[in-house]
Amino acid sequence: MIVTAQIAGGLDHRLALVLYLLLLLATAWPVVTAWLRVLPAEREPFAAADETSQKEERDAFAIFLLANISLSLLLRIPGVDSGALAGYLAKWLPADWANHVVLVGFIWFGFIPGLAAAYALIRPNPLRWPLAIGGALALGLWLAAPFLSAAIRGSE
Repeated sequence: MIVTAQIAGGLDHRLALVLYLLLLLATAWPVVTAWLRVLPAEREPFAAADETSQKEERDAFAIFLLANISLSLLLRIPGVDSGALAGYLAKWLPADWANHVVLVGFIWFGFIPGLAAAYALIRPNPLRWPLAIGGALALGLWLAAPFLSAAIRGSE
């Protein structure tokens, strides 16, 4: 961990920003592709009126994992502040509980991408490859984002 912090500390802030944006976009691409596979296909424009479209099988747990990966990706966008979220939750919960809820949420959304990648590799489903690639990249984003953010902020 110390070696990674030293590498990130020595990284130029412009390079860190480019790497962060590339990692965000690379993570978003398989997630968007998977959501497009979840949407039902449209009927062909010149198909007969009585002809029905083919229904593909859907894995409800894979869609649940995809929704969690999407939220995980949104939480890693720069500018999302967990301190503000804890302050917002403190209106309804005691302050200690609000901090714990935020911590559990970050652990959950950091863990889910790895679970999704493993699930997609083990169980074949229509979302297999976008879920595996998106989960692996989202996990990499959760692991690399703090170091890249520190390198970006180091220039200030």
